Amino acid sequence: GGGGGFVIDDPAKPNALSSTTNNVFQQEKVTEGKAEGTLTKTILATKERLEGGLPKEQEQSLYAGISDAQRRKEREMVAKEINKLQSSIQTLCQSANPLGKIMDYVQEDVDSMLKELESWRSENTGHADTLRKEERITEQELLPLKSQLGELEARIVEQEELISATKANVLRNDHKIQAMLDSMAFPSS
Repeated sequence: GGGGGFVIDDPAKPNALSSTTNNVFQQEKVTEGKAEGTLTKTILATKERLEGGLPKEQEQSLYAGISDAQRRKEREMVAKEINKLQSSIQTLCQSANPLGKIMDYVQEDVDSMLKELESWRSENTGHADTLRKEERITEQELLPLKSQLGELEARIVEQEELISATKANVLRNDHKIQAMLDSMAFPSS
């Protein structure tokens, strides 16, 4: 029993805290296997001590020189800390569960995106191949036209040369005609 607002666990009567704490510790033991952390060991030792797991002689030697009121106060503080820890663990588990589901969805999304990326890459490769084929076909079709263009450019150059030569001839002939006309108009005496 207890008095003055102190909470004291009676090992003969399991309360909600100890059963919930047992469940938390059992779950942790199952998930952690044999590798228990320091925090877990400390909590278990404190729980065992609170539930009367230590023999009276050890408990008395631990608390030698400490009054009953101080022991009750320490037990109350430990019980509050265990409640806070239990609440924190519960909150952590409640937060971690949706996060785990989200991570599953993220993995599914990543897998989906990778598949989509692969399909886009495949499509891109197909289009690149088609483009190269079309470029080769276009190049082959342009070969005769390029050849024709070269021939036409050569003929243009020939014609320009012919025109230049003809103009030069015309100019020479103009000079000759002018010289003949000048010599007829002003015969030398």
